Amino acid sequence: MERIGEVLRNGAYTWKQNPILCAPFVLDTFVRFLFFMIVLAGLVAVIGTDLFMAIGSGISEIMQVSQTPGEPSIEAAETMVEVYQLAVPFTGVFIVALIILMIGSALIRTFFEVGAVGMAKNAAMTGTTRMNDLFWYGRRSTVSLFLANILIMLIFLAGIVFLVPGILLLDASGSGGVAVAAFAIGIILWIGYAIALSIGFAPVTYALVIDNKGPIEGIERGWKFFSSHKLDVFLMWLVVIAISMLIFTVGQIFFMHPVTTVIWQFVVTLINICILMPLITVWWTRLYLSQGALAAGTPAQAPV
Repeated sequence: MERIGEVLRNGAYTWKQNPILCAPFVLDTFVRFLFFMIVLAGLVAVIGTDLFMAIGSGISEIMQVSQTPGEPSIEAAETMVEVYQLAVPFTGVFIVALIILMIGSALIRTFFEVGAVGMAKNAAMTGTTRMNDLFWYGRRSTVSLFLANILIMLIFLAGIVFLVPGILLLDASGSGGVAVAAFAIGIILWIGYAIALSIGFAPVTYALVIDNKGPIEGIERGWKFFSSHKLDVFLMWLVVIAISMLIFTVGQIFFMHPVTTVIWQFVVTLINICILMPLITVWWTRLYLSQGALAAGTPAQAPV
């Protein structure tokens, strides 16, 4: 198995040799935006243009007031009431539109995520990849990864049990201090639980796509890989977190002025889509493949 340093170096070499690896992330952004516009157009067609514009104008006014220092004005409260009265008759429509948007966006994102891993796999093993790989892997494993992500989300939500003792004590009379302490400890435990799971489940996507497994088998295979290579998985997770923290820290410099904020947001979006996300995908793919599928002298290895 390659050491983490070799994975990073060879992965970067693979990414540089295959700029097409950014295609899944570019397409994902474009297609999800297009899907959002389609859902929005459908919503407008159902509730009417005039009502949609009135609600949008009211929400915009509320947001402007909320960003203004000082106490909320009476006009803002009246606007909130007006928006509420306009939207209530169409609550069901808004809920349906939101559900369609969430599920559709998740499926689109999963499809291109699967395709990105498939392309990274072929690039790592053969030195090259094509757009056909994106659609082939996407058709094969999208549903499985989508279901696996739902199962993982439910496992994360199971951590709410850490909050139960504090909530029960809060309901009980005469135990305020103990209840607050128990609730705080519960939150800390839940955060620790979530971090542990995020590290342990990090290889799941790659195990599921590369080994062509179902949802449950993919989760089991990913967790098994983590159990066998805890240090390597943790270090890779740490590298990704460090990169995210670096981007966030640099971004704070540009948040001093509205113009630089907009420019930085555009630049960081391009950096994420075209550089970081493809590179990180190749790194994780390479790490998983290095357990045995990659042999010395693979075309995607960086020259020494």
